[in-house]
Amino acid sequence: MEKNIKEFKERGLSDTDMRTICDFVNGNTARFRRLAQRRLFGEPFAYLFNESIFLGNKFFIDKRVYVPNPETEEMVEVLLEKAKDGNTIIDVGCGSGAIGISLKLKNNSLKVYGLDIDPSALEVAHINNKKFKTDVSFQESFYVDDLNILAPDFIISDLPYGDQSYTLPSINIREFSHMPPIALFHPKGPLEAYRELIQSILIKGWKTKLIFESGRVEKEEVAKIIPFGMTWDYLQCSENYSVTIVRF
Repeated sequence: MEKNIKEFKERGLSDTDMRTICDFVNGNTARFRRLAQRRLFGEPFAYLFNESIFLGNKFFIDKRVYVPNPETEEMVEVLLEKAKDGNTIIDVGCGSGAIGISLKLKNNSLKVYGLDIDPSALEVAHINNKKFKTDVSFQESFYVDDLNILAPDFIISDLPYGDQSYTLPSINIREFSHMPPIALFHPKGPLEAYRELIQSILIKGWKTKLIFESGRVEKEEVAKIIPFGMTWDYLQCSENYSVTIVRF
């Protein structure tokens, strides 16, 4: 193994990355070489190991979905503080299902729906739903357009809202090239996905609350996508992370 470590160190793989891979392969030299080469090209560890920890739970992850950010755990905690037993919650842009499934694991009385426009992402969400024995209802939908239910109590969303100037501290820009483009940036610019989501909710006529990840986007920028007359709050959870709550 030492010979392989020396070889990949000379190729430019960091000591930290090599230690992480060594711990995972447990002495399997052939597997080390495969994973080290993939990491050298910038592939996220979540894809190398097919797992990502979110709120203490190990989710199955592959290239069909965006890798959940640890900062997003703060948004889930905000919702859990506000939700009551038996509430109905929709996770829009559910990807791997990490948010919706985490909500169920924290409070099994919640009725949770997970929506995504990408059927490939939903395949991963179903895998995690089965893994954790949760009963989140996942379905394909354009925002909330295709879900026919009564008004939910909350909608939570972590859509592709920024650009490379707004990336969260945990994000490695090099890894973006390996992730699904539809999960990264909206072609019309930052926050456009949330603008479209708000319009989708308004068309439904639901009386509900939307909680979305605004991350490092400034309050003044968020204000530009909130329709006139709507009440909303911008919560600065930490120095580099914010959550926005919109009341319908």
